[in-house]
Amino acid sequence: MIRPCQLLAAMTLVMPTTYAQTETQTQSNNYLVFISAQTAAKPEWMAVAKALQAKYEGVQIVELSDLNDCAEMMKKGKARYAAFVARPEEIDYKLVNYIHRAARRIDDDLWGDCIWGIVTGYRAEDALRIAKDDKPLVIKRMLATTNVDSSRFEHSACITDWKPYQVMEQSGYQPPIETGPHQLDRAQRDCAIEAGIQLKFSTELAHKKPQLIVTSSHATEFNLEMPFGKGLIFSYANRYYQLKPSQIPYFAQNVLSAANKGDFAPLAKLAQQSQAGVIKPDGERRVWLAAGNCLFAHVKRSPDSMAVTALSAYGCNQLVGYTVPSWYGDGGWGSLSSLFSNTAGSSLAEAWYLNNQFILHKSNRIDPRLMQAEFNGSSLKQGQQLAESIIAAGIPMKNVNMSYLGVVHDRDVVALFGDPRWSATLDESHASSSLKQVWLDAQTLQISALRDHDERCAIWYPHRMLVSSSSHEGAVVTNDFLLIPKLKLSKGEQITIKLK
Repeated sequence: MIRPCQLLAAMTLVMPTTYAQTETQTQSNNYLVFISAQTAAKPEWMAVAKALQAKYEGVQIVELSDLNDCAEMMKKGKARYAAFVARPEEIDYKLVNYIHRAARRIDDDLWGDCIWGIVTGYRAEDALRIAKDDKPLVIKRMLATTNVDSSRFEHSACITDWKPYQVMEQSGYQPPIETGPHQLDRAQRDCAIEAGIQLKFSTELAHKKPQLIVTSSHATEFNLEMPFGKGLIFSYANRYYQLKPSQIPYFAQNVLSAANKGDFAPLAKLAQQSQAGVIKPDGERRVWLAAGNCLFAHVKRSPDSMAVTALSAYGCNQLVGYTVPSWYGDGGWGSLSSLFSNTAGSSLAEAWYLNNQFILHKSNRIDPRLMQAEFNGSSLKQGQQLAESIIAAGIPMKNVNMSYLGVVHDRDVVALFGDPRWSATLDESHASSSLKQVWLDAQTLQISALRDHDERCAIWYPHRMLVSSSSHEGAVVTNDFLLIPKLKLSKGEQITIKLK
């Protein structure tokens, strides 16, 4: 754990080498847009890449024969941000694996060196909407299928995973109250329970304009269950549809199994039969963090996937989630923690990226050889491959435990969709983050505690600093970010870090 006096001393020690700051901010914020030659040949999709180029100064568009060939170009371009403009048919978990690893090869250290995102949509015009949006989002309204701190929001509704059919809801920054079916009389309660709690989710999404959606519970590429299986929404043809709890067994056995084999006829038929259950898009800009869902962000080369529909029909400019089954949890829940518990003003993209660096840090701390291991599977049934990869890295089987398996599993499988430089942040006007960061000059950072803080902290620099990557007393300094795995500050305390 680092106390203020220790950290200041640590920064002096870990920054022994300083280089002349000759690059401009535009140059040090290199933004590359990757697009495959096949997609670039389609004018409507090339327009997406050009929209990103027009939005930011100094953006380079790079055409590739295959998106899986980006590593050398990322290194050559010294990317700090990278957007992958891709049709849904080009996107799967293997692409996400590859980009994570390519982003770690831009320089010679073990860290990811750029924030990257995949820009896609059901149609090119949906991706173009995401690419063109240049207005930051300050999040004031939230919808969740798990328990999330409601104090940050003017309105929030959490379908909890504490007990079935429980909803904790508040408006006007008030303490949340239970509003689920258990508060109704018996006849109304029985009717509501039969209808399913997905009705609440659907109503909130269609009418309450949530700007942040946080989800947990079972999911696949094509559906999201409510907690305890008390309802479901599924995706088809750029819309979400509802199913009652009693319909879930049929969906799982006859519809989902067919879709997983590439047969979407049963999904289309069910959507047609469920027109009354369609969730109406509301036109609100939002972000989605699928913190505890398996597979939610696995596009599976299908425009009918949950992620593509969220990005296209339901206004999500960014989406974070797993492309494989989730079990260890650091990738998803860690991103949520970084969004809520880091310094004020941290964006969702930064939270996702910095959390991934914490996973790399944890992996390296457990055993540096873990950096040579890889999880390349699509399901937990391939866990043997994961264990064999760790053993092949030179780690004895007797040492391999859940932490060894978990950090290797999680570090390359959580994706960010959307423009990686676009900003979505939590509102700070009512209840703020525990830490505040201020850059006093180009190389001097001040971190202040707005309330007691005793957890990790990470800073993404406003531009690339030309310094060597190193660590001391648990803190890690690179040319793009600062990681402090444990920082203890009392309310009112502050530390000043001079990067020289």
